[in-house]
Amino acid sequence: MAKARRTQTLRIRRPKELTTILDHVRYAVTQFRAAQLVFAHGTTDPLAEAAFMVCEALHLPPDRFDAFAGARVTHEEQKKIFDLIETRIRTRKPAAYLMHKAYLRGIAFYVDERTIVPRSYLGEILDGELFAGEDASLIDPHAVGRVLDLCTGSGCLAVLAALRFPNAAVDAVDISADALAVAARNVAAHGLEERITLHEGDLFRPARRRPL
Repeated sequence: MAKARRTQTLRIRRPKELTTILDHVRYAVTQFRAAQLVFAHGTTDPLAEAAFMVCEALHLPPDRFDAFAGARVTHEEQKKIFDLIETRIRTRKPAAYLMHKAYLRGIAFYVDERTIVPRSYLGEILDGELFAGEDASLIDPHAVGRVLDLCTGSGCLAVLAALRFPNAAVDAVDISADALAVAARNVAAHGLEERITLHEGDLFRPARRRPL
């Protein structure tokens, strides 16, 4: 119980010596390692997570971190970064939930605690050589007419499938209305409302109602 109370009142030291984006990323890595955080929800290590959180807090693309690493951080921006570091350590919530964003295969998706953080190996398959290559590939993406995404959650795989298979109608099914609300947001964000149909229900049953 004493340890839990200390966690709830956590306040990290906010050193004034930090000036650049790289300084703040390095500091976040130090704090995350000291707190023994676990990284398995969209990032794999403290450096990747720190870069993700700092860049998102500053509205910068994480994949262009090197281009901005030496830029100076304002006092207001610094406060926002420190607040996020504290919240990540105190709550132990995945960074994706704190930032309401996750990337899968380089594409951004909205996420919150109504869904799991997207991290499926199926994204790698969709983006891999099975559907691409110099020899016309094993499967022609343009020949795929229909895709079913069961337990769609945030809808990320349904979106990736629609982007990979430009002629396909995608059915995305989930038993959770809350998860489907998140999926609808992602489908709309990528302009795929006409190609992705969201179904509430259990496994294959909802999609069977749709004619081939």
